[in-house]
Amino acid sequence: MSVLGSTGYIILTPASAEPVTLTDVKAYMRIDFSDDDTLIGKIITRARMRCETLTGRALASQQIQATYPITRPQGGQLSGSVDHGPDWYQYQEQLGANPFGASMFYFDLPAAPIDTTQTVTVETKITAFDAWRTFLTGLPSSFTTAWIDNNQEPARFYFQSPLTANFWRFTFWCGYTTGYPLPGDIAQPLLELCAYWYDYRDGGGTPEQLEQIESGLLSRRIASAWI
Repeated sequence: MSVLGSTGYIILTPASAEPVTLTDVKAYMRIDFSDDDTLIGKIITRARMRCETLTGRALASQQIQATYPITRPQGGQLSGSVDHGPDWYQYQEQLGANPFGASMFYFDLPAAPIDTTQTVTVETKITAFDAWRTFLTGLPSSFTTAWIDNNQEPARFYFQSPLTANFWRFTFWCGYTTGYPLPGDIAQPLLELCAYWYDYRDGGGTPEQLEQIESGLLSRRIASAWI
């Protein structure tokens, strides 16, 4: 459960290029033959997806769609002290909140970083049985009443005048690109993971070896509800 409500997302357009190339991985593993190029290519994709799962980031450019069903407010316990965690829905206690319905002023988006050079579409609906209606679409640079803060993790989508809606859906591109390069402390464990799965493709290896590699990725894990 997120402090911004529960959500789920799907990948609409998978990555067409990996953040590390076949040449990069073969050079790292000191492989100078091409017999296993197809296998290594599959290992790269598998390793990249594993890194994305562990870090909550999108390592390669891909289009995703995230849906937010608005959760009901928490009312505490029937007896004893009121005990509930933070929930953005408590808008009655927030300055500038909408007292007539669920109106979000920002959403934390999954799969950082967001590619702000690509079109973003925001849709809303009141009930689960309504058709989705487009609230906002276009390049983020053209928005006058919305702004994406890509400097924090997870990225945050702010609205100046949001609608009252119970369901929100965001469609956007995310992932590291040439303009937003993959950090070295993520690229290195990715290479190590590729080498580990290649070396032990027929079995072997130890959980301790794999845990040591993945610990570097966990240090870059985004603290959010997406993972």
